[in-house]
Amino acid sequence: MHENTFRDGRQGNPRAPAGWSGRVAGCYRFAVNFPPFRTYPLRWIAPAAALAGVTVTLAQRLDPMQNPDSIAFMALARSVLEGHGLRYQEPLIPGLDLYAFRAPGYPLFLAAVTALGGTGLAVAAQGALNGLSAALLGDVALRLGGGPAAAWIAFAMRLLWFKAWWYSGLLLSETLFEFLGVLATWLALRAAERRAAPWAAGAGAVTAWAVLCRPVGLGLALAIGAWLTFRFPRGAAAFALAAVLLWAPWPVRNALVLGAPVPFTTNGGGTAWAGTTDGNVRPAYDWMGAHVHLGELGFDRHFRDLARDNIRRAPGAALRATAQRAFVYLGPIRGRTPELWLHRFAMVMALVALGLAAARARLVLPGAIWAAQGAMMAPIFLIDRYRFPTDWCVVLAAAIGITALADRLGPRRAALATGAALAACVAGSWLLSLGARTG
Repeated sequence: MHENTFRDGRQGNPRAPAGWSGRVAGCYRFAVNFPPFRTYPLRWIAPAAALAGVTVTLAQRLDPMQNPDSIAFMALARSVLEGHGLRYQEPLIPGLDLYAFRAPGYPLFLAAVTALGGTGLAVAAQGALNGLSAALLGDVALRLGGGPAAAWIAFAMRLLWFKAWWYSGLLLSETLFEFLGVLATWLALRAAERRAAPWAAGAGAVTAWAVLCRPVGLGLALAIGAWLTFRFPRGAAAFALAAVLLWAPWPVRNALVLGAPVPFTTNGGGTAWAGTTDGNVRPAYDWMGAHVHLGELGFDRHFRDLARDNIRRAPGAALRATAQRAFVYLGPIRGRTPELWLHRFAMVMALVALGLAAARARLVLPGAIWAAQGAMMAPIFLIDRYRFPTDWCVVLAAAIGITALADRLGPRRAALATGAALAACVAGSWLLSLGARTG
């Protein structure tokens, strides 16, 4: 009964409820009955969001090279543009050309964009991708059965997502990787709807690019592949074939250049070792700089062996570290900056979605993506920055949770519950930020 009440207002109590809650519910009804909000026209929203993304990202005037990883990415991009291929030298590992130390997907993107307009165009392109991620996420919510209301809520929340704007202004892989994850999900949904293998192949190609940006993209590949296997088996085959064909040149190239078919990168060993210690990767780089003669394959083997030894020596500590990283992956529960109110609100409404059967059914695919990528990172290494590219799954769950709550309770009570949750998240985040300042 309540579904149409929230989404198009054709049913419900004709008498307007009194008081503040009634006004809020009335605003809900007005919004979902306002003609532009009865549909979600992606063809108009996407270019407008991309333009807004470019404008806001450039207006921030951030230093795009403030993270040390940006220096490495730009060095690889320049090497490609100069005709030397994907190779560079790390400042802490002098005198050694590295060929597979970093994943190739993002440096190739940088090379293509900077060739046309330098780092300014690269930042602008990332701003556009940021806006497009928001627009596509709204359409994903629509295609998962959330309705136009869920689509607009997901779009608005993701467009407001503070960390997204920060990363879009830096030359890091976060913005591109997130966009590829949302796009692959959207393409997979279209493939299942249309029973069209070419759409599934497109999803596979985009997923391969994501894997080549970050190895954790393998979780995205497994989740989408498994979902398509049950929904559209022929599409799953097309997805897998396209993904493998686009990923395969990378290990083949590494076999020719390094003598070993490295599937992802050669710095995974150092990262895994850091995950079994205090999480600081700097000592690994210092050691590599003092043992250049081993080469990047030797570095990788050495630190993987050390990581395995650490786990065997102290399995309890390894389990505790994994649990701590899993806690970090859940969200900024202990964060003390005021802008985290939005993330906390999304987390609360995502929990609401998990408590409602109708919403849970719609969240199988994004939930699988979120869980698969978290399962890959938690046992190895995880920081807040690495969690960001899957935050869109939480936003999506929150939007579907809000609409499902309205379907269950009606607009008046849903407005009260949602408003109370929002107010609590804003107030709680503000109070926590005050504690951080005084401390």
